[in-house]
Amino acid sequence: MSDPIDDVLMEELDEVELSGHAEVKRGSALYYEPADTAFALKRLLWHEFELSRMTAGWMPAATVFETKTKLARLSYLHIRDMRMLNERIEELPGGLSAKERTPEPVRELYERAALAPDEASFFAGYELLFGALVKRYEALALHIDPVLDAPTGDILDIVLLKRKELAWIKEQARFAGNGTFAEWKPYVAELRGAIDGGFGELPDAPVWPAVPDAEPAGPVPIAASCDPRFPLYEHAATRKMYADPEASPLTGSVKQMHYINATEISAAENLAYMFYAIQGMPREFYYDLSRHMWDEARHSVMGVRRVKQLGFRTEDFRYYQGGPGHDADESWYADMYASLTMVAEPCSFLKKRKSAVAFRQFGDALSAAHVEFDMADEQMHVNFGKKWGPELFKTFKNDLVTAQEMAKKTRIRRLERFGLGEQEEADVLKNFPAFCGFTTTELQYDKY
Repeated sequence: MSDPIDDVLMEELDEVELSGHAEVKRGSALYYEPADTAFALKRLLWHEFELSRMTAGWMPAATVFETKTKLARLSYLHIRDMRMLNERIEELPGGLSAKERTPEPVRELYERAALAPDEASFFAGYELLFGALVKRYEALALHIDPVLDAPTGDILDIVLLKRKELAWIKEQARFAGNGTFAEWKPYVAELRGAIDGGFGELPDAPVWPAVPDAEPAGPVPIAASCDPRFPLYEHAATRKMYADPEASPLTGSVKQMHYINATEISAAENLAYMFYAIQGMPREFYYDLSRHMWDEARHSVMGVRRVKQLGFRTEDFRYYQGGPGHDADESWYADMYASLTMVAEPCSFLKKRKSAVAFRQFGDALSAAHVEFDMADEQMHVNFGKKWGPELFKTFKNDLVTAQEMAKKTRIRRLERFGLGEQEEADVLKNFPAFCGFTTTELQYDKY
């Protein structure tokens, strides 16, 4: 028996194919002109962006570690494809101005759909919205000329590769949590109907359906949901966790680096909060931020995989909880981002270089490669921080600073936790290796 909502989507697709994209067509009934392609791609681009925000927002709300990291990956794929669409649009007449944002009715559609009462309901809505976008891509791929508009065809071939993720998403809708809230998928279908899917002409004042009577479980809860297999560190989250034998059985070994990687899921969650919350930044900011978030999730997967290969369980270690833990304003996000990109990541290079050398001396080439790939990613993240940190300070803290000034302010705030005297603080700030040595935990590179 077919899903009636899916039948509606198929009817929409049939209409698109028969009409030649009537809602976006501007020129000939038979052929797209360059401006027609740009117009059609622009409509699709904003849906990719909002799907990326939606999946990022639910990443910290999900409980299971593998679901969190998969959502980080999907958020990145949506933004990667948005970026390709953006680049193609800018090659065509009309382009995309720097100030253009998601049309308000489309944004509201996705924000309403994201307020699901449980994970399974979220995935049911996500499947519906993502599936509708895929059908639009498929229809556009059939309509464009394969020679005249081959560059667009190549992009659509890549974008449509993520169709395969719909099978996994459908499984989550069926089995995640305690089961789907029965009203949610029909409700999301009604949301789409309120703006006719969001791909054509948009109403000025949509009449949205009544919200089902259920408390939202996401997106971006006050604090991230925790997988029971990843028990939390019971003490205050400080650098001392990485030197605490209660937190890791690898304390006193260079293999502690893999535990540090495993804990990076909390950094990914913090960036997911930021991705969902911060609006109005340039599109390039979201492209970089999404890659950063996915990298941190991937580093956590790297660490978890390696400690398991070494014979440990995730339950043998302790972890940080992601999220602000309170109603955060934009200032919290600016400070968090600066701390991550101007302190935590650049300070990690010193120990990671030493770790890679040590691992090779111990004959552990795989662990050395782990560290080196991590360093390559984090050098890029530091560059992101230099690029976007001052912009965040200017926009959300009313504080016009250079990247160097922002880094200094962030390091001063870090040192304030230790109650140093004025002269001692000044001496530490003059020497970056000394600063990192004071504010982070060193590893035992001579012990495997």
